[in-house]
Amino acid sequence: MIETTHALVNRNYANWMSTTPNIDQLTVGQMVWPGTHNAGMDWDIGHPFPESVAANWVLCQNHDLLWQMRNGARSFDLRVFLHKNEFKTYHGEVRGRRLDEIIAAANTFLDENPDEFIILDFNTLFSDKKNLFDYQAFERQILRGLEKRLIPYRNSHLTFAQLKQLSPLQRIILPIEYSERFDTRLFWSSLQNKWEGNNFVSTENLAKYITEVMLNPPGSYYPWRLSMTQFKITSGPTKLTKEINAWFDLDSYFLYRASIISVDFFDESRLVEYCIAANQRLVREPHLKRPY
Repeated sequence: MIETTHALVNRNYANWMSTTPNIDQLTVGQMVWPGTHNAGMDWDIGHPFPESVAANWVLCQNHDLLWQMRNGARSFDLRVFLHKNEFKTYHGEVRGRRLDEIIAAANTFLDENPDEFIILDFNTLFSDKKNLFDYQAFERQILRGLEKRLIPYRNSHLTFAQLKQLSPLQRIILPIEYSERFDTRLFWSSLQNKWEGNNFVSTENLAKYITEVMLNPPGSYYPWRLSMTQFKITSGPTKLTKEINAWFDLDSYFLYRASIISVDFFDESRLVEYCIAANQRLVREPHLKRPY
């Protein structure tokens, strides 16, 4: 068992990366990131009928992206759907946040907190017309809104301190599906996703899967995503609050070997504060990241 050395305290999570001592010595791949699953599908949207009927089965976060950022989440799982020339997040048949809302949230948050870093993880790009996703239009909209804030892929190996020295503005990591279809070198290659593979997985099998992953996790050179999700046909996405708090507490080697921990309703668990404490410890004890 790993000895707990950090007391957990209530704090302002809006600027935790820039106010937590020494963690800017870590790289993007070494960091443990608190993440939100289906980040663009939240209860603040207010879906009209008939989509409102399906809301309970598809909405995975309590509040919008800016609220998630201000409350400590730093990696955002985003699936984008092109419908009638508009890019929106989606889950099932229900549409969520528009791309311009995602861009606005990132800009507002980073204006408020200029030395925080976020991952906008565009891992699924989909169109209502098969194979007709407009990659060029998507790229133009992203670059128009965020180009000055995007960290180039070539800098993925640098520490946060080095990234700050290079630029006062570049604070966004943007991995994307089919990165080779875009002209810009600002988009990063897609992240490896570790997911049990069954929407209706039992809690016991989910725990078994996570144990298997953490015995031999992907390396720490590049970030990867652990999708901690469970779905029930009667109630939709499950709030795994107790399980997350137990599986990723400060005594758990799961926490230190993780990269992005992507969960539903992230704010109902202690995920953010656990990640903060883990990153502090990893600066001093980097061997905790390694499986052996």
